Amino acid sequence: MQIFSGDRRLGYLLCLTDTAALLPLLVWASSGLLQAVLLIICLAGLAVTYWADRTRSERETRLGADRSPFRAAGTRGRSVEEGPAAPLERALRVRLQVYEATHARFALVVLRIVRFSEMTDYYGVESAERVRWAVSRRGLRLLGPDAQHFLLPGGRVAFVFATGREAAQSAAGREVSAARLDPYDVESLAMALARKACEHLVDGHRVECVVGWASAPSDGLSADDLLYAAESGAQSTAAFRRVAGSRVPVPEKTRAAAG
Repeated sequence: MQIFSGDRRLGYLLCLTDTAALLPLLVWASSGLLQAVLLIICLAGLAVTYWADRTRSERETRLGADRSPFRAAGTRGRSVEEGPAAPLERALRVRLQVYEATHARFALVVLRIVRFSEMTDYYGVESAERVRWAVSRRGLRLLGPDAQHFLLPGGRVAFVFATGREAAQSAAGREVSAARLDPYDVESLAMALARKACEHLVDGHRVECVVGWASAPSDGLSADDLLYAAESGAQSTAAFRRVAGSRVPVPEKTRAAAG
C-alpha cells in the first residue's frame, strides 16, 4: 500500500485500486489461510492510509494556526490575542497605560518580507530567519534604544517605539523639531524604516517588503485597534506599493513547490 502524503486524494485512489486488486484474490484463494493474509493486508493498508491522512490534517491545522497570529472578531474584524502575537499585544497594553499616565505617544510599525516562504524554500529556514533577524536589528538601530521588536509568523517584524523627542532622529536621517511626531511623520518614518532595514541583505540586493503602521492615539487607544490598523495597512501596501527594491531570485521549480 503506497501513501502519498502530499495529495490525500491520490492516496485514497491508490488505496481503492489496491483494494480492488485484492478482492478477486480473496474470492479466488483456495485456502482460508491465504484469504486471511490477504484480508489483513487490505485492512492494514486502509488503516495506514487513514492514519496518514489524519496526521497530515492535524499538521496542516497546526501550521495554519502558527501562520495566523490574529483572528477576526466583532463587527470591525478586530484581532485578538493568540499565539505569537501575545507578547506584542502585551507590550502595546503597557504603552497605552503609560500614555494614560504621561501622554507619551508611540507608534507601531509592521514590516512584512514579501515571498518569505519562497525565500525559506530556496535558501533554507536558517538563512531566512537570519534575514529576518537582520531586518529587526537594523530597525532597532534606526529607531533608537527605546524601540522594541517582535518577530511574527509569515516573515513579519513588528516595532513599537516612542514618537516623542527621544525618538526624534528618524530613519531618513533628518531631525524632527516638533515635540512629537504627527501621523504623517510616522508614515514617512515607517516608509524610510522599510527602505533602510531591508536593503543589501541577500546577494547585495534589497529584500522586497511592505509596511503597515499605526500611531497612538491617532489610530486608536486599544491594542486591538492598533494591531488592526497596522495589519490592514500592510495588506493594503502589499497590493499597491512596494517599499524596497529587487526580488529574491527563485527558480521556477521552487516557486511551483511553494505554491
